[in-house]
Amino acid sequence: MRQRASGSSLMAPDDPAPLPDWITYPGDAWESITPEEAGLDEAAWSRFLADSNVTGAQWEGERHGDGEWGAVLTRGGYIVHTWGNPDYAFQTASLGKAFTWAVFGLAADAGLVRPDDLIRDTWTGVGQLSHGHKHLDAGHHRTLTWRHLLGSQITYGHDGGFPVTNGFFWRQRSSGQMKSQASNPVPEWANWTGDPNYDNYSHTTPGTERIYSSGGIWRLSQALTALWGLDIKSVIDEKLLSKIGIGPADWDWIPGKAVHDDRNFYPDMPGYGDFLDAPYELNGQVVRGGGGWVVMSAGNLARFGHLVATQGIWSGERLISPEWIRGHGGGNKSLVSGESNHYTAFAKVTTEGVDHPLPDELFAGPVRVTPA
Repeated sequence: MRQRASGSSLMAPDDPAPLPDWITYPGDAWESITPEEAGLDEAAWSRFLADSNVTGAQWEGERHGDGEWGAVLTRGGYIVHTWGNPDYAFQTASLGKAFTWAVFGLAADAGLVRPDDLIRDTWTGVGQLSHGHKHLDAGHHRTLTWRHLLGSQITYGHDGGFPVTNGFFWRQRSSGQMKSQASNPVPEWANWTGDPNYDNYSHTTPGTERIYSSGGIWRLSQALTALWGLDIKSVIDEKLLSKIGIGPADWDWIPGKAVHDDRNFYPDMPGYGDFLDAPYELNGQVVRGGGGWVVMSAGNLARFGHLVATQGIWSGERLISPEWIRGHGGGNKSLVSGESNHYTAFAKVTTEGVDHPLPDELFAGPVRVTPA
């Protein structure tokens, strides 16, 4: 039975921001509510739907037909609308960076590391990385911190001096991530040999230049695996996802080696993953593709989005500090976001036609549900 909100609020222990009492948390399945119950202006909502042409994405050789894409919108922990197949799971490109940041945040919350600690104090890569100029206690790496690899403004850039993010374009002397950016030249501060594997290292003093770099996030993934001494998928499974209803078998995180070895991972960018250099295991633990490639459905990603919207709180328990839980988009049109001002979550997997859930003017009030 759905109950009308009483006007009280929930505050997690030691958390300064109370959450509205109309927020709920899905169990094994989401509960659906109407747009009216979700506090939306129904006329504006109808116009929003009419203006949204939501289809399966076609990106860099990926093709997603009927049933091979999905999107989910939630508010307050309830499903408001779905498009396509919300249970369709596929690799979500750079969206996986949000999971990598959460793995770091869990380590920071546990007191294992601080953002401004030097990477070389945890892992140097000596005897494991392929060339001496990549070692994290040599060259520009000597001042490389975790914060540099995370990026001080994480969504927009990375500060570690790693210029490589795409093997296909790097070989063409471009730093582009995708076809629309293929003309982006390699920056003047970077050395270029044409070999994305050899060139995946800090080319300049960390913190002095900003460039989006999946290569830097790959190094972060290796360092996080060394820090935890565990498969980072198992870390986020145990400490985060299992607590919000996503089991270990409900998703996957493609190892970096698998992306590297599949020259047609993105069919229109052969050799995309050539920048993903060894080691691919550390102390027997597989290194996940921390720059992306989470395999998950929109329905489950929306749970993660709901955690973003509540800034790391689930059922009254703080699972992770708010600065480490955030959404992200994938180059292949996948996306997860959570809006703490309206407590909405939006997730899509290889879907085109809508990029952000709702404009502010659609919100007429809080979630209100009456007994079923």
